[in-house]
Amino acid sequence: MTAKTFNSRGQETIYDIVDPKAVTSDELFGCMNPKTKEWKDGVLSVIMRDMNKNNGPYKLSQFYKWIILDGDIDPEWIESCNTVMDDNKVLTLVSQERIPLTPEMRLILEISHLRNATPATVSRGGVLFINDSDIGWKPFVESWMLKYKKKGDEYAINAFTLAMSQYMSDSFIEDMKSKEKIAPICEMAHMKTLTCIIDALINELYSNKVYHD
Repeated sequence: MTAKTFNSRGQETIYDIVDPKAVTSDELFGCMNPKTKEWKDGVLSVIMRDMNKNNGPYKLSQFYKWIILDGDIDPEWIESCNTVMDDNKVLTLVSQERIPLTPEMRLILEISHLRNATPATVSRGGVLFINDSDIGWKPFVESWMLKYKKKGDEYAINAFTLAMSQYMSDSFIEDMKSKEKIAPICEMAHMKTLTCIIDALINELYSNKVYHD
């Protein structure tokens, strides 16, 4: 999934989210056909090459380009990222192609634990522990509303701010925690789902407006 956002300084950030456990190691990094000797790119190699060469949705003007690997660490795939995480900052593929990280590129591992990480991985990565109860969901919502502010849609900003303060109060969130759920879900997932629904409704609203105009 490719998405764009802006920080408080208005600098554009583009990021790709990949689940490394949803694909095989060959599908993630690429592989060589043993019979035809034909190289087949993987998900990560394509993203990194496009970011490096500013192909597709990636541009030279983008301040940050993040590759977010959202999934449990497995030695089967993480070992291939060791050259990316060390001082070389280069992804070396089986095809002998070397894709360096540009100053704008970042590799971020979003994980719940480091139980299966090897010492080589731990020593190369900077570990940042974030407790969701300390930060909460409000910074995420503020960042989400920033894109409407960039569009100059003050009506949407005012409406969303009022609705969030009225319907998503702290007492409501606490009450939600006490409800029994079929599958556990965190506060941030609730907010992510809510903002996705609102985005879809807004897009439908504007498309209907253009159609009627």
